[in-house]
Amino acid sequence: MIKTGVIVGSSDTDFCEIFNDDFAFYILGLWCADGYHRTSSIGLSNVDHTLILQFRDFLAKIFPIERLRLRIYIPLEKKEYDLTSLISSGINKISYCKIKKAKAPTVHIYVNSRPLLRAFRKARDGIQGVDDVNFITAYFSGRFDGDGSVSSDGRKDCRIAYSTSAEATTDCNLLHYLGIKSAKVYHYAAARTYCIYISRYESERFLKNIREYS
Repeated sequence: MIKTGVIVGSSDTDFCEIFNDDFAFYILGLWCADGYHRTSSIGLSNVDHTLILQFRDFLAKIFPIERLRLRIYIPLEKKEYDLTSLISSGINKISYCKIKKAKAPTVHIYVNSRPLLRAFRKARDGIQGVDDVNFITAYFSGRFDGDGSVSSDGRKDCRIAYSTSAEATTDCNLLHYLGIKSAKVYHYAAARTYCIYISRYESERFLKNIREYS
């Protein structure tokens, strides 16, 4: 299991013990699904403002709000978009860009911090060593909120998308901690995507488990 503890954010912090509660593991799952990172920055990219604000809340526990940045990509077509929640998020460093192929604004929230990026990568690579059921449940909730889907009946086609076989296989094995035994990984070569499909006989149990955090 990944050992945890409380930290205080600064540019010099190691962040090796940042993942110490359910919310942190939810954010880890969300970042693994829709993470945004460069050489020295880390954040989240999403069209869902609620998820962006969740990530803001996490970062604001570590850094002063002045350190956080937003970049909003707005479609070229002339429409009115409600950006109120973002503008009033407390983040002052906001930039805007135009983008051609988009149906809704895409938002990047990020902070410049190599140590934090290293901590996220380390936690992602070590997720198979976590044995706390609550942490794993929260992690899958973030993964599902970022890259998951299910049919309208809440049973069929319950799946989570991945970009690599290794991550999909690791998470498929982790599902056993949640009592999910009928899950398989499928590879869509044309789309360069891997998907975990959860059996319709267990999808309701899975969704019930993650609902507390999702």
